[in-house]
Amino acid sequence: MKSLPDEYDLLALFECEPVLRDTQTKNLPFYYNQATYRFSNEEEAFLVILEPAYGEVKIQVNQKSTNRLISRLDLKRVDSLEIKADSKKSSSILLTLGSDETFQTLEIQFKPNFKLILQDHLEY
Repeated sequence: MKSLPDEYDLLALFECEPVLRDTQTKNLPFYYNQATYRFSNEEEAFLVILEPAYGEVKIQVNQKSTNRLISRLDLKRVDSLEIKADSKKSSSILLTLGSDETFQTLEIQFKPNFKLILQDHLEY
């Protein structure tokens, strides 16, 4: 991933500590590890897994009351992750995927409720 907020900004955004896959290597930078965040809003529960060095992002959203799956994303070519909003009432990120001529953006809102907006872009 070419662009990623630092781990403290992600901690503030998701409002939870990540579970790191490799805890044995104490000097392993966050960028080269896998971080799993579990958090929720009033209606949905989220599982977010980041592997920045590989450009991989996985996001699963379940309805809290029934545990029904609402959405699952398994992205392999994420170029950037940007925090769009981070407040008590609103939080969202913008993911960018793609190549030079075409790319896609996914805006994902976590608070106040889940929303996903996918856009295709063409550069001429």
